[in-house]
Amino acid sequence: MIKYFIVILFILLFGTVLLAQKKEVSWLKKEVIDLHIDTNGTLTSTPQALRESIGEAQIVLLGEQTHGDGTAFKTKGQFIKFLHEQLGFEVLVFESSLYLAEKSFQNSKVSDNPIKELRGATYPHWSWTKEVQPLLEYIGKSTKSSDPLFVSGMDYQEISKIDREGFPIDLFMALKKLNITFINQDEQNDYFTFYSYLANYFDNLPKNIQENELNALSDKFVSTSQRFLSLLDNHSTADIELLKQVLRNKATVAPVLVSRKFRDKDFSKNTRDSIMAENIIWLKEKRYPGKKIIVWAASRHIARNYQPSPEKSVGDYLYQKYRDKMYSIVFMANQGTWGTIGMKNSRNIPPAKEHTLENLFFETGKQDVFLNIRNLNRGSWLLTEQVARPFGYVEEAKVWPNIFDGIIFNTEMVKTNIAQ
Repeated sequence: MIKYFIVILFILLFGTVLLAQKKEVSWLKKEVIDLHIDTNGTLTSTPQALRESIGEAQIVLLGEQTHGDGTAFKTKGQFIKFLHEQLGFEVLVFESSLYLAEKSFQNSKVSDNPIKELRGATYPHWSWTKEVQPLLEYIGKSTKSSDPLFVSGMDYQEISKIDREGFPIDLFMALKKLNITFINQDEQNDYFTFYSYLANYFDNLPKNIQENELNALSDKFVSTSQRFLSLLDNHSTADIELLKQVLRNKATVAPVLVSRKFRDKDFSKNTRDSIMAENIIWLKEKRYPGKKIIVWAASRHIARNYQPSPEKSVGDYLYQKYRDKMYSIVFMANQGTWGTIGMKNSRNIPPAKEHTLENLFFETGKQDVFLNIRNLNRGSWLLTEQVARPFGYVEEAKVWPNIFDGIIFNTEMVKTNIAQ
C-alpha cells in the first residue's frame, strides 16, 4: 500500500513539475522578442517592443558570460547598432582603459584607416575578433558622419604604449604649457619612476626593492598628483579634463596596488569596480553630458545585488545613482563552445540541464531572443529562484530580475575567431 502511495505521489509531483514547465515555456514564447543576428536586415521585426523594453534608460549595460563568446559578441554588435540608430545612444564604453579608448577614438576620426585605430581602443580578445569587425566598421563609418558613435573606456588598467608612455608625456607637456612644475628634479624622477612601475603592473621593479621603499614612492606619487589636480582645477579644456580624470584614477589605485603586490593577494574587486563606475558617471555627467551611453563589460561587472557585502560591482554603483535610468542585459546560452582568440583550445558548453532557465528558453524552439524582466507582475515565476549560468557557464540559483533587467538568449554559442 505504501509503495502505491509513493508511486502515486511521485506521478503527481512529476506531473506538477511538467505542467509548471509547460506554462513557463508558453509564457516565454509570448514574451520574448526574436532577434535576427545572422542577417543584414533589422535586428528585430518588432522594434517598438524592444524600444519599449529599454524605455527611458540613459545607460544600457551589455554583459557576457566569458571574454570568448563569439555569438554574444556578434549579437552585441547588432544590438549596439540598434541602440544607436533607433534609440539615440551615442557613446560606447568598453571595459578598457579610459585614456587608451579616448585617444584611439580621437585618432580614428582623422585616420585614413579608422579600423586600425579602433582595434587599438580595447583588448584584443574583443577588437581582434572576427565577430566584432562589423561593429568597428560601423563605428569607423560613423566617425565621418553627422551622427558618430563615440568610443570610450571605463578602466584604469593600462593596455598599450598609449597608456604607459603616451599618458605621462601628455601630462608632462600639459603641465609645462600651464607652467606647473615639479618641486625639483628628484620629485620628477621619483614621480615618473613610480608611474613606470604602476603602468607595468610592477613587473619591472628592481629585484631588491623593499615594501617600505615602494610605499614611499607611492606616497610621493599620490601627493604630487593631488597637488597637480589642485593646480589644474581652473583649467577645463576637454584634453585637460581627460588628463585629470585619469590622474585621479592613478592616485586612487596606486596605494591599493602596492598593498596587493606585498600583502593583499586576493585584492579588493571593489576598488576596480568603484573606479570604473566613477569613470562611467564622469563620462555621462562631464565628458558627454546629455548623451546616452552603452557599456560593454563582463556580466559580473554589470550585475547588481550579486556581490557579497561589502563588495560592490559597477552595476551596484550605477543603480544607486541612476535607478531606472540604467538598464542591464545579461547573456545566456544553451550550449556550444567558448574561447578567446588567445586560447589554444576552445571550451565545450554542455547543453543546459532540464528545468534550468536556459533549458526553458531552448524549449521555446527559438534561436536568439531578448526578454525584458524588469517590472514583472507580482507572482511571476521569474521572481522566484531559477537556476541559470550567466557567469562563466557555472550554475547558480538566483532571483535574476533582482540582478539584471533583461536577458539575451543564444541557443548556440560559438567561440570567437581571429579577424584577418
